[in-house]
Amino acid sequence: MATSYSSDALQRFSRKHIPLLYYIRKPIFLLISLALIIVYACFLPNPQETSAFFFYLNLSVLIAVLVCWCVIILADWEKPEYVKMLVAFFLLSMLALLFYRFSGADWARLIHFFFNFPIMKGSWHVLFRGLSTTVILSICSFFSCVFVGLLIAIVRSFKYHSVNLLITMYVDIFRSIPVIVLMVVLFFVFPFLGMYLNSYLTTFTALTLSYGAYTAETFRAGLETVSSGQVEAARSLGLSRWQTLRKITIPQAVPIVIPVLTGNMIAMMKDTAIASIVATPELLKSARELYTAKTSPTPLICAAIIFLAVLLPLVRLVNHMERRVNKSGPHY
Repeated sequence: MATSYSSDALQRFSRKHIPLLYYIRKPIFLLISLALIIVYACFLPNPQETSAFFFYLNLSVLIAVLVCWCVIILADWEKPEYVKMLVAFFLLSMLALLFYRFSGADWARLIHFFFNFPIMKGSWHVLFRGLSTTVILSICSFFSCVFVGLLIAIVRSFKYHSVNLLITMYVDIFRSIPVIVLMVVLFFVFPFLGMYLNSYLTTFTALTLSYGAYTAETFRAGLETVSSGQVEAARSLGLSRWQTLRKITIPQAVPIVIPVLTGNMIAMMKDTAIASIVATPELLKSARELYTAKTSPTPLICAAIIFLAVLLPLVRLVNHMERRVNKSGPHY
């Protein structure tokens, strides 16, 4: 109610004191000005056809007008979100088009060296085989580190000081060691100790140990968000510590930590690219082998596109889950 009142008051103020702002927000004005901007952009002269000063003056005016037009819509509280998204996409597209036309870059050579997709004919199966390795390693390592992290968080909640000291050492050490160093130690140093791990097991173990430490802290924070009053009430009803955890604490903590766990899985999937140092045939290693065989960086670009196609939906899923958790509010 208060929001509606303040919005109406602001509208009345803009009509009375700033009539220009009221009229430029009209759809007819925005459409006409958009048409003029597009025409202006289409007939903007090339640098070879006019002086440098006149060209950069016209380009600067076009960019300034374009940005102001987009800001008028993006700052309008009455415009729906999908309109603002379209306007933001239009702004980025226009800036990209202007850069493409007037940057002076050698686009033909750029496309030939980095986006020469015809040379990938008959080689895509190599990248998809590497992708399958990446996905399998990520999923297995994710469930393993979730198990390790949850187990550590549960044991830590019992507050056994001697055990908690060991757990704290594990968490602090493996959160401080880079994953690549851990892989090198497991793959190259452990054979001198009589323990031989292949590249797959090395990658799985390194990711589990490293992300298990992060997951343990995530679960610990989630368990601590549950109100102590609920724990005390459960214990007063005769429930044991394990029953309290299983029926009261864990069911409320898990939904809170799911977005963080999904974010960890995304980071873990990207960190599988490090596994190429121990000869794991994941996606990046497959792309590097094709890069060497074809003497073109196009396979690396293709690998990056595949990573984007896989990870962007996961990123959006994390954002959606975070919004749902925030809307549901704290668990008491």
